Amino acid sequence: FIAVNDGVDSEEQLGNDFTPFRNIINEWYAKDTSKKIRAFFRNKGMSGQRLASNAPYGYIKGEDGHLLVDEETAPVVELIFQLCLEGNGPGKIARMLKEREIPTPGTIEFRRTGRTSRYYPDDPCRWNPATVLSILEQDTYLGRTTNFKTTKLSYKSKKAIINPPDKRAVFEGTHKAIIDRETWEIVQKSREQRRRPTKLGEMGLFSGLAYCADCGAKLYHHRTVTFTKEQESYTCANYRSRKQCTAHYIRAVVLEQLVLQNLQRVVAYAQDDEDEFVRRVMENKTAAQRTEQERAKRKLEKQERRISELDRIIQQLYEDRVAGALSVERFTRLSEGYEKEQLDLKQSAEELQGVVAETEAQAVNVRNFLKIVKKYTEPTELTPALLREFVEKVVVHAPDKSSGHRTQRIDVHYNFIGEVDFSPEFSGYSKTTTA
Repeated sequence: FIAVNDGVDSEEQLGNDFTPFRNIINEWYAKDTSKKIRAFFRNKGMSGQRLASNAPYGYIKGEDGHLLVDEETAPVVELIFQLCLEGNGPGKIARMLKEREIPTPGTIEFRRTGRTSRYYPDDPCRWNPATVLSILEQDTYLGRTTNFKTTKLSYKSKKAIINPPDKRAVFEGTHKAIIDRETWEIVQKSREQRRRPTKLGEMGLFSGLAYCADCGAKLYHHRTVTFTKEQESYTCANYRSRKQCTAHYIRAVVLEQLVLQNLQRVVAYAQDDEDEFVRRVMENKTAAQRTEQERAKRKLEKQERRISELDRIIQQLYEDRVAGALSVERFTRLSEGYEKEQLDLKQSAEELQGVVAETEAQAVNVRNFLKIVKKYTEPTELTPALLREFVEKVVVHAPDKSSGHRTQRIDVHYNFIGEVDFSPEFSGYSKTTTA
């Protein structure tokens, strides 16, 4: 090791006695610099300014640093979300973008800046599925800025660690949105319901959406080369793999017909009388659920009073200890007991607040559902995009043959509002005899 300015040469053993101290001082300097840089970025991030240096695909940076919609690439972002709504995964979307000869983000960057880090001159339209996935998960398209998504353990580490949501700073309305919130939430739910195409390379209409009513497993889309569309069916995955459930067999065309009929009734009802529709959906909770919410509200109020009372008790204990009225041992034992009780109450109160807030959140969700309804007049065909925009899941029950006829019930759960079950005349399920 040779340090010319410090006169250090490890071979000649010159100046080695002071080298460890010099290294410590250099270490302190690096650590102090890191601390100051972290503090700077922390203040910048908490003020709502965007920390990322590059604008995400679909945006460009304005002169003031704010994001502006890129008229060239923003339509591609909308297309990617629309293709995902139609039931396509990142891999298939990437292939579709290439077929349409849409330049990749790396190609766009090369054309504008000359950077070649993500540019492939032999294939400028070769999209990577990971790029598509990152776009689908990018909440910047909602018009919000989210800072501190990642962090590092120390200035010595290059590894980025993903921060949990409670450690991030989110600022709404910092720039113009490209994707509306309803589309965003539906796409995120669709991404959670990951599904595989059949061996023929096709995706079942209800793949990832249909579930068994008894065991909760997904229904398996069954088809072969020799099957006609009328012969395709869905069966319980647990029955097919481990015989741990019954088949819950239902033909694909029958399931499609039932869901379409149910959807048509729901859309027609919502369009005819919005106010009545909202009222009915809000009343759709069972009496038990409403009772649970009222009980949670009363319990929450009681716990909040007790938390405030414990604050006063702990303060009085401290004053008694300072005044000498309590021994150290007794003060420690009592304060630990009260603090533990207070901590448990606070955790319980947070859970109860979630239960109480559920009703208010549902009112907002109904309005979100109505926004989707207004996009359609009367659905006549069940397309993948339409299905995933409206339907969260379809629960298929086992067939009932007790009456001498094969009848089967399905429950349709809609995005934002759940299952619609108003009355026998207008029910959230349909019955049919399947062939």
